Amino acid sequence: MITFKNIKISKQVLEEGIPLPVMYFEDETGQDWYKLRDEKWQGENCFIAVGADGFISTWSDNPNFLTLSEGVSIYEISREALPEDVSDHHYSYANGEFVKFVQPAIEVAAQQKNTLLSQAAAAIAPLQDAVDIDEATDEELASLKVWKKYRVALNRLDLAAAPDIDWPAVPE
Repeated sequence: MITFKNIKISKQVLEEGIPLPVMYFEDETGQDWYKLRDEKWQGENCFIAVGADGFISTWSDNPNFLTLSEGVSIYEISREALPEDVSDHHYSYANGEFVKFVQPAIEVAAQQKNTLLSQAAAAIAPLQDAVDIDEATDEELASLKVWKKYRVALNRLDLAAAPDIDWPAVPE
């Protein structure tokens, strides 16, 4: 099985007939990626690319389709070992083990709150503009008040209670 850790660019050269520089990669032990791939790849397994942060950035059945960059490590693994949902979720990989990243509930809640606050700001801005130039209708004034109350309610949420947060209803 191929293991190619901590990629670095060993050289960039212009080759005849190729308009862009060709990059050559080696790992931390000095192995040449293309030589290693050509000599050891049997076409039976798949490959994962793992960033310096330990998370899988991409995978492929063919090592030619991996995106190589400095600091990335490549591992050949059996297709059966690859989690079925690797394309849908973040996984880290270390010492032959896949670990699914589960975002803490408080982070998910903070993202949701920020999204809702952005939506509220987008709804409030034109209504507030109408008030600022003394052209707001009674309907716009009422709508502005509802949206501002909603924004205040969002800002008062206790995200530490995640995932059990009683989210305020989005105004219509």
